Amino acid sequence: MSADSSPSTAPIVSPDRLLAALDDNQRQVAEALLGPVCVLAGAGTGKTRAITHRIAYGVATGAYDPQRVMALTFTTRAAGELLGRLRALGAEGVAARTFHSAALRQLHYFWPIVAGGTPPRVLEGKGPLLGHAAGALKLSLDTAGLRDAAAEIEWRKVSRLSIDEYARAAQTRTLPSRLSVDA
Repeated sequence: MSADSSPSTAPIVSPDRLLAALDDNQRQVAEALLGPVCVLAGAGTGKTRAITHRIAYGVATGAYDPQRVMALTFTTRAAGELLGRLRALGAEGVAARTFHSAALRQLHYFWPIVAGGTPPRVLEGKGPLLGHAAGALKLSLDTAGLRDAAAEIEWRKVSRLSIDEYARAAQTRTLPSRLSVDA
């Protein structure tokens, strides 16, 4: 999911007014228009405020072309929040997306150029893939069984066990009721 900018009537905020709304640390972030900036601070300290003001300040001063700026975040909700804040600050034309959404757009754009043809399909979830694999192994798992199998696979991955180590662990480990080492 992405939150793209679209034309609106948000007022253009003057650069001085943007900076006046910030504390000294936030202002330092906003004025650092060239190169990357790492903002390390605790929750609720104004990191997002500093970053959105940096983008808006760059747009307001002409240092940034808003059509060439993308704010990236982890969740769709956060992307929408960023976009709303940027619009309120007059930074029209800036895109806000999740990392996954931005990567998928790039994949769709570059795939035909680099690899030719249509890009591979991205799975919405692991359920259908697990169902196909279970069917190929002649295992009969319902939705709950597939969910348990997925949880076991994730457990093995985070436990960093090889297949042989997992097989030994499964002999003594309590497995979900729908799974069996005999299957």
